[in-house]
Amino acid sequence: MQGLKYEEFPDNNFEPNSLVILLHGIGADALDLIPLAKYWSSTLKKTKFCSLHAPYPYRLAPLGRQWFDLEDRDQTRILKEIELVKPMIITFFKKKLEEYNLKYKDLILVGFSQGTMIALNLALTIKEEINGVLGYSGGVILTKSGKIEIISKPKICLVHGTDDEVVPKKMMETTKIILKDN
Repeated sequence: MQGLKYEEFPDNNFEPNSLVILLHGIGADALDLIPLAKYWSSTLKKTKFCSLHAPYPYRLAPLGRQWFDLEDRDQTRILKEIELVKPMIITFFKKKLEEYNLKYKDLILVGFSQGTMIALNLALTIKEEINGVLGYSGGVILTKSGKIEIISKPKICLVHGTDDEVVPKKMMETTKIILKDN
């Protein structure tokens, strides 16, 4: 399987002490998030940022990418599609962590909408514990019975607008309850 394409910042060589992986929302791509890396790097001077392009073209528009299809909101199907992209992303983590001589504890995931859903699923279900997840406008995708098998417990910060019409704030609130219960 082909590796994920990505954008990196800064592009100069240095020895980072942390790695931030940015995961965009549906219909966007890695180029949409790389300006955040430029902004955040003014404070996080020893951090390397990688913004991933989702592996699939966005089906509902001529441009953009998606991590999984949203033809419907069937959680079972979405979880299966997440399981298909997880190995690609984990392979990317391993490659970059090795390249920069970092450990999983040096890794932070930042997701937006669909990217938050991917970041949370990865961070909670892989055995390696990452440093944390910063998620905007998203939440965890659960099985139809409302469960997720949590293996790791990284630090998590979720941010969500009250008037979000794309991803209801209730998704973040449900995620908060699940995380507190676990």
